[in-house]
Amino acid sequence: ANVLFLESPAGVGFSYSNTSIDYTTNGDQHTALDNYAFLVNWLERFPEYKERDFYIAGESYAGHYVPQLADTILRNNKRPNRTITINLKGIT
Repeated sequence: ANVLFLESPAGVGFSYSNTSIDYTTNGDQHTALDNYAFLVNWLERFPEYKERDFYIAGESYAGHYVPQLADTILRNNKRPNRTITINLKGIT
């Protein structure tokens, strides 16, 4: 089993952005899109994980972020021009 920790939204914990506009355009949907972009880039960088089952877990306010990210993943998995399919199996 492998675990990948992702801090979000940009600006919390050790995460940051190079442009200040990213701190003013946040929100649940924006965070889901940022996290999806990260996951796609990460899986392209580490293709050995592309076929693995993928689960999303979170605590506290992640009760809002996790379902939004799951929805973003599922919608993008259906796009015919997608570059990657994330094998989402569950959320918690």
